[in-house]
Amino acid sequence: MMSSLRSALAGIGEPAHLPLAIPSSFGRRMTRSLRQAMDGMTDPAIGQWHKVGVALSSENTELSEEAQGAATDGARWYVSSNKLKGVVAFDDAGNRTGTFRPTDALIQAMWEDAGSPAPSPWMALALGSWAPHFGAPGVFDGWVHVPVQGPRGVWRFRVDGTDQKWKIAAVLPTDANFASDDLFPWCAVHPVTGLLYTCNYGTPDRLMAYHRESLQRQPAGDFRLGPAPIFIDRIQGGVFTAHGRLILVRSDYNAVFCFSSLNGHCFGAKALGDFGSDGSEVESVAVRSWQFDGTRAEVHILELDNDLSGDDFYLHSFQVPDPGKL
Repeated sequence: MMSSLRSALAGIGEPAHLPLAIPSSFGRRMTRSLRQAMDGMTDPAIGQWHKVGVALSSENTELSEEAQGAATDGARWYVSSNKLKGVVAFDDAGNRTGTFRPTDALIQAMWEDAGSPAPSPWMALALGSWAPHFGAPGVFDGWVHVPVQGPRGVWRFRVDGTDQKWKIAAVLPTDANFASDDLFPWCAVHPVTGLLYTCNYGTPDRLMAYHRESLQRQPAGDFRLGPAPIFIDRIQGGVFTAHGRLILVRSDYNAVFCFSSLNGHCFGAKALGDFGSDGSEVESVAVRSWQFDGTRAEVHILELDNDLSGDDFYLHSFQVPDPGKL
């Protein structure tokens, strides 16, 4: 087992000549099962990921207009829309099962945290003088977390609709560039530590960690992203997998990356093309076991097709070579 562990660690770029130990830089992000963690250190062969179908779509609707991402709890899909300023839930058959929007009190709190731009919250929204941006969501422990920019923070709600909250993101003195950063285009909760992560939209070099409820910064949980074969910028969405991987997607041009969430080692990246549209913009990524007539798909990437006549979204589903190790 020890030689196998050494070999697995080498697969994510850890030095093989050092005494065998779990690096402290992993930040307690390693799964409790050593075998599961080692499976997550293997090459996921991202170059072989290929599209096998579309799990969900919507065309020319209020939801599809400025659709920003899709997340899942394994039972439903949750699609966020910046136009709608909310989230719509879908069952496996594509039927809408719920619509979630921030309460008036939370809209008021967001507006105040944005500096109370004139006139009132609802008039400012209507006039465009205040335009909070709702990004790609994540789901964890019965809560949907929706990142917001302007102000930067997270709106979260229970999947059963019984509660919702808003928190503005805390800032540390060491976060020197926070004022000019473009954090919270997406967010996701790490399944082991329970920390909430996001990164800059433009040229991020690391993921930044927050307490998922208080949104206090947790800098000890930050980790850097290793070099990738495709330039890392315009990051729109991200998700963690059960085996300790981090999948990110970018737009303009569309691509998907796979990293180790232990040390940020990049396993590889794949260009996705434009899905046949000049207005194609990849917005998010989710992981869920899905089937198309017996063909499995695990990775689901939401594309926004920006049309003059009205936006459409398509949740493109990809098969991976070894889903048991994703």
